[in-house]
Amino acid sequence: MERLQNEIIINSEHLKRQMKITIFGNYGFVFLAFPLVSDEYSEENDRKIIDEVSDYINNGVFRFVFVPTVENRIWKNTELDWAERSNLHYKYNSFLVEEVLPSIFKIAGSPTPIITFGCGESGYFAGNSFFRHPDLFFGTVLFDAFFDIRRFCGDRFDENCYFNSPLDFLPNLEEEYWLIHLRARKYIHFLADETDNESLIQAQRLSQILKSKNINHNFEQYNSTEGDKITIWSRLFVDIVKRYF
Repeated sequence: MERLQNEIIINSEHLKRQMKITIFGNYGFVFLAFPLVSDEYSEENDRKIIDEVSDYINNGVFRFVFVPTVENRIWKNTELDWAERSNLHYKYNSFLVEEVLPSIFKIAGSPTPIITFGCGESGYFAGNSFFRHPDLFFGTVLFDAFFDIRRFCGDRFDENCYFNSPLDFLPNLEEEYWLIHLRARKYIHFLADETDNESLIQAQRLSQILKSKNINHNFEQYNSTEGDKITIWSRLFVDIVKRYF
């Protein structure tokens, strides 16, 4: 498995820093994963997901590409003022679309299907990236994600906040271009722990919005009665892969 791990450095013009992308696998479509705990890939935490699906990676079914987040997940970083956070997320979105995706396509040798993946806080970035760009991403797999950032923006909820808050912009989405792409996607999966009231309520609301737009998706509830969250997320991911991929 070690020989299938690789790293590339992107000298990001948008973020004005070097960004390390960690890649597992040589073939197949791509899961674009956002680190589970910290801004960067962690051998201690994120590797658990990789170990659970190593057979799929070794057999060339899919690659796993970890892309870092920045500044301790941007919106929750109170050391930055509100305007800095808003501006940073704008640049981060540009980094994903204009720098990460071309790098992945270059590695693959051609455009390849990309499905975003994240859990908890990283699930927000994975879900937001997909719902903002369903013309670029083929789907998303999310566990215990949140889908709005109003509590981080407060009364500074501007246009940039709005378009990074799926529970706000999706209900008003009417343009056929975006709806056609969303309705064509077959891999929209999100799960919520029924013991986590906030996560569950947000997932339920997202499901209602998608239903109202005739967007096919799979929403499930689970009960985290045993094990730490990362272990639970790893097992849930294996189950989703077995059933749908």
